[in-house]
Amino acid sequence: MDHKIQETAKRALEQGDDALSDDELLAELENDPELERLREVRLNQLKSEIDHVRTLRARGHGEYSEIQKEEDMVNLVGKEGKAIAHFGHPQFARCKILDSHLRTLAPHHFETRFASINVEKCPFLVKKFQVRVLPCLLAVIDGRVVDRLVGFEEFGNSDKFSTEALEKRLAKCGVIQLPKGELADIPVAQRPVAYQTSQEASSDTHSHMVGNSSDVDLDN
Repeated sequence: MDHKIQETAKRALEQGDDALSDDELLAELENDPELERLREVRLNQLKSEIDHVRTLRARGHGEYSEIQKEEDMVNLVGKEGKAIAHFGHPQFARCKILDSHLRTLAPHHFETRFASINVEKCPFLVKKFQVRVLPCLLAVIDGRVVDRLVGFEEFGNSDKFSTEALEKRLAKCGVIQLPKGELADIPVAQRPVAYQTSQEASSDTHSHMVGNSSDVDLDN
């Protein structure tokens, strides 16, 4: 048992059961230098976490962003610790479906950067990553592509898969972590968000699906 607690308890017992009230006992412990040290450690941990969150938030974590310049996507893929990059096209129905799922997931996986880019704006990356079928989703850890999802074949080639199914699939490579405990049984959209973003993720103002509901082969 902690020495300070032992000493405080001993003094209270020596003075009688009612000698020291709960508030007085707590006051005794407040004078404990070990508690002061622990308080300082916790405060530093809190400050560090706040700084970490602010840094990630400034880089776009917690939201699903549409990247406009190929250079920015190059930097994202190369510099982020964990990133999920969607190579798609705004006119393709399945790319919009994937956008919707990723937009839902992003606030719940704050440590991972979620972003998309129009393949017409990044010819270098399309060639580098051999993006031939849309949608194409790359999972990146420390600048290295560790996994990819091409089309919807892994979901039975159906447009009706759930956000939770996508979440479980992405977690296999470690680019995101599945929730534990009670949160594991709660649908993604209903889970509490750990950190609010500085601005709401961009909403898709064009809800009408354009094009057919199939994967798009860029080679054809």
